[in-house]
Amino acid sequence: MKVTAGIFRQGNSVLLMRRAQTQACAGEWEYPGGKFEPGEDGPMCLHRELSEELGINANIGNLAAVAVYTTDSGKEIELYAYEIIDYIGDICMKVHDAMVWVAMDDLTKHPQLPADLIVSKTLVGN
Repeated sequence: MKVTAGIFRQGNSVLLMRRAQTQACAGEWEYPGGKFEPGEDGPMCLHRELSEELGINANIGNLAAVAVYTTDSGKEIELYAYEIIDYIGDICMKVHDAMVWVAMDDLTKHPQLPADLIVSKTLVGN
């Protein structure tokens, strides 16, 4: 399964969001984003997902990291994480119930879904 993630930066921190109790992987922390639809490339997918999930119009930047993770059930996840240059609108949480800005020094210590943690390790250089 191919998915995208947005890396929002604020100073020396990045944004993580917690999936709401009504969502798959409820209570888990992640970078916002979602699944590719047929015909989409990474930036197109992420732009659509951020509009749907956060209600924003994001300017997608460069690919920051790629994480490949195989779940216990054997499902392979390919996560493509892109820098968010800027965005228009106010973030509203439609599939998340919390958001937090995590300092880069603490990023790999913050609980996250496995593929997102791989991205975090890439971002901090581990």
